[in-house]
Amino acid sequence: MPRKTKRQKRHEDEHTHLAIRVEHCEASVEAAVNYSVYMPESTWNSDDDDPLYRFATRLTVAGISTCPEERAGDTYEVTIYGDNLDSGDIRATLKDVQERDEYGSPKYRQYRGRQIPIYKPPPGTGLMDKIRGEPRWTAWLRVSPRFTSDALALLSNGRALFLAIHERKTNRTRWVQSASLQTTVPAEE
Repeated sequence: MPRKTKRQKRHEDEHTHLAIRVEHCEASVEAAVNYSVYMPESTWNSDDDDPLYRFATRLTVAGISTCPEERAGDTYEVTIYGDNLDSGDIRATLKDVQERDEYGSPKYRQYRGRQIPIYKPPPGTGLMDKIRGEPRWTAWLRVSPRFTSDALALLSNGRALFLAIHERKTNRTRWVQSASLQTTVPAEE
């Protein structure tokens, strides 16, 4: 089998499944009138269908990685944003990510005698960064307000919690593919 060049290796995705034992968290919730009502000239991305009222939750979960072995003991701080504004990508449908031809028609491919859609998946739900020179990481992701409410309910139950993160590294960028807050140890599933 031919060896891959450095350039080919650079364009391959690396996947890491992290298990983080939650040590502490911080949360804030906000309710406000959509600021676009007061300053429409400064809201370039506003839409007439945007909600009049803004409801936002910010949840920061911090902990220590237990898995994989090469990152065990590293600390993580993950900020989770749940917002009913500026969340068009959260409300996206499969139709929104279906590839289109030059005429705007949806693309399909043949699979076992059937036409199936061709999708262009988003890179992830958020980003992860390593703090240079330290065994410390930060991450953020945007989720539905329902996810943050459910996470807050889990955090208030008093049980030990774990954050499971599926990380995908493309070139030098680390994307959060999925995240779950749970009462079981992710590595034992």
